[in-house]
Amino acid sequence: MAAVRGWQGTLLILFIVGASKANEGFFWHITDHHYDTTYWSEMRSCNDEVPVRGIYGDYWCDSPWRLVNDSINAMADIKKNVDFIMWTGDTVAHIKDKYLNESFNLEIMKVVTDALKAAFPGVKVYATMGNHDWYPSDQFPVISHSLYNATADLWEDWIGDAEQMANFRKGAFYTIKTPQGLRIIALNTNLYYTSDKLTTDLTDPAGQFAWLEKVLKKAKGDGEKVLISAHIPPGVHVPGNVQWLAKNFNTRFIDLLRQYTDIIAAMYFGHDHADGFKLLHKNGRTPGVPMFMAPSITPWRYKIPGKSGDSHNPAIRLVKYNRDSGMPLDIHQYYMDLTESNKNNASNWTIAYKTSEAFGLSDLSADSLNGVIKKMETDKSLLDKYIMYNTVLANGETTVNGCNQKCRAIFLCGFTHMEKPSFDSCVDSRVGAAAEICSSPIAFIALALLYLLM
Repeated sequence: MAAVRGWQGTLLILFIVGASKANEGFFWHITDHHYDTTYWSEMRSCNDEVPVRGIYGDYWCDSPWRLVNDSINAMADIKKNVDFIMWTGDTVAHIKDKYLNESFNLEIMKVVTDALKAAFPGVKVYATMGNHDWYPSDQFPVISHSLYNATADLWEDWIGDAEQMANFRKGAFYTIKTPQGLRIIALNTNLYYTSDKLTTDLTDPAGQFAWLEKVLKKAKGDGEKVLISAHIPPGVHVPGNVQWLAKNFNTRFIDLLRQYTDIIAAMYFGHDHADGFKLLHKNGRTPGVPMFMAPSITPWRYKIPGKSGDSHNPAIRLVKYNRDSGMPLDIHQYYMDLTESNKNNASNWTIAYKTSEAFGLSDLSADSLNGVIKKMETDKSLLDKYIMYNTVLANGETTVNGCNQKCRAIFLCGFTHMEKPSFDSCVDSRVGAAAEICSSPIAFIALALLYLLM
């Protein structure tokens, strides 16, 4: 076709650009509110002594209502006109089961559900349950249950379809199409969690794997693009080096997803309480599907004998995406500086970063993430930036400076190694290679010259 010149060509270019922009939309991804109703009384979620209670919470505790409500209001203030909200669970606090019951958990989810509906009237919320939303915590059953039924009723305005309501009542999973035509598959990966004692000896809890394969096969046949959401992600959580899903379930889940990388645009998870992404490779080890773990709203940090988690700030995430393909284009990560907000008695939700600017990416496709992961292998400053964002800017340079060669290997291997044995082998290989290089005579001479030049 002959090139179009003059004003007609300019109009054509403007039309194409305009059409492309028209296909861009936004949605919020929020996760892990962990609302603690006892923050101002018994403080049952707190993992350490809190001499002074901040009005927005404390790094050792789950969220008081003021933080939960403020985060929702901040979302509406920043961008109210969104296509939908993705909410990936864990609304109930880290409180011992003896202080909880089904009614209490349901009431916690109800008040947050109501707050979201009030702040975003008419906006669909694609919600999934977290492991702490269940009672007893983590113990999701594979049969019909009153808590499945009650939660389905709570979210009926968002799920709507009778068939999908029935799926939720069976196991808290469902699928639905957005008004823009993308297929959302909302999963209950809590069924595969290593802490769920009810599913340990099963091969397909609640039939979710068979159902997922059926939905993906139909979506492919219908030419649909898919977004997958769930609370607990597959793969290895870093820097904790924990595979959340039981080995057999993690492997089966990953294998199934790899069969449909051509239609899955992206996957969104919570649970980690940290900011991160992964890249699921196709079977041929080429870029497949981007995975995003949103940081939590709660600032709660774990504490176990001899070890505690890093401090991290409360966070909310705005995702820019292509409405036609589902491809994620950018992440606008917002956070509250908890220390400053408590000090000033006023919240300060501000932008932490945009991926387009922070990592120099035009989009967040699998190919783009693959490129930035490869750059991080040689560009220390780029990986440092990722590590800084992992705790939502709570620890500043401390986190980066405390990350040694093995720590960096853990982050790098965590991007693409989805099973623990492969991940461990990758870490050992990287650490061994680094040690070999540093111990060589050439490396010693280079370091000596560098020292002399400093």
